[in-house]
Amino acid sequence: MRPYCKTTHNQSRYSRLVTVAALLICICSLGFAQSTAAQLSGTVGKVLIRIRDRGNEQQLAQVQVQLIRFPDGVVGEQFTGSDGSVQFSGLSVGAFTIRASRQGYEPEEVQIDLRNSDRTLQSVDISLMPRKDKGSGAPQGIVAAGVLKVPDNARKEFDRGSRLLNEKKDFDRSIAAFQRAIKLYPGYADAYFLMGTAQMQASASDAEASLRKAIALDARFIAPHYPLALLLYAQQRYAEEKELLLEAQKLDATDWRWPFELARCQAQQGQWEGALRYGVTASGSVNAPPKVHLLLADIYANSGRPRDAIAELELFAKLDPESFYMKRVREVLNVLRQRSVASAFPSSEPR
Repeated sequence: MRPYCKTTHNQSRYSRLVTVAALLICICSLGFAQSTAAQLSGTVGKVLIRIRDRGNEQQLAQVQVQLIRFPDGVVGEQFTGSDGSVQFSGLSVGAFTIRASRQGYEPEEVQIDLRNSDRTLQSVDISLMPRKDKGSGAPQGIVAAGVLKVPDNARKEFDRGSRLLNEKKDFDRSIAAFQRAIKLYPGYADAYFLMGTAQMQASASDAEASLRKAIALDARFIAPHYPLALLLYAQQRYAEEKELLLEAQKLDATDWRWPFELARCQAQQGQWEGALRYGVTASGSVNAPPKVHLLLADIYANSGRPRDAIAELELFAKLDPESFYMKRVREVLNVLRQRSVASAFPSSEPR
């Protein structure tokens, strides 16, 4: 039972409305292999992103490029090919964040803002700085050993599969291409990862097997952890999900997704104290989306802290006033405020 308030008719109704906040953030998009055009209406254009090494200006392959739109989170994800570029098409009007990351480099983010006039191809150039700290990856000018070992014919199949997945949205043919790449190079962790994201559209069990294989081949390969965590969450395998997320957090403690998903995992089980701890951590992360405050509002409401819940919803409204969720947020806020005022005065009704 959720420990929030006295069990009167109005308070029960209030609890149900408060839980709306949870519904706002509990729908996770598995957007890695889905069409951005399908998720974003009113499409206006496309963006070409080129990634280079900041030191030697060489094009960087195998860079994870995420397209993020708040409050939805990641709405598209691709990996650069041998030419160091990716392209997202079917984008709608609005602000986006592009996040580029690769093992051995500092992650980089840039902001873009598409308007109705932006109907041509937009170009974005991103330079990644090699990490210099010990044990963080390959030093400047040195290509990762895993990339060097991939045969050219396997890499060509991987690039073909990536194009079929990200540009054509042809999941079956992309899976076949990744399978050919893996046959040519059985240790191809990147191919297992992208094959897993494609398989999420049809078979959760196949997707899980591929994503776990990618991690088994390279324990420091962080990209497969997130889609695998979403699969485990959807199947209510919370203990496995928590273990996976904690491993991912060790690999990248700066990513808001790990504490956010840990908070959702704990909240789904009614473990509000742990959920609050992780939720607060997520909200303090760099580039955490506004939807983190929706999750915190639900956690506070279910922890007997309505004023804190109000503060989180008000903050969300300031950060993203045009959000699709604002109608629901206003409804919940009205009820929360009424209950907060009522709780400030002693009841005249006999107990």
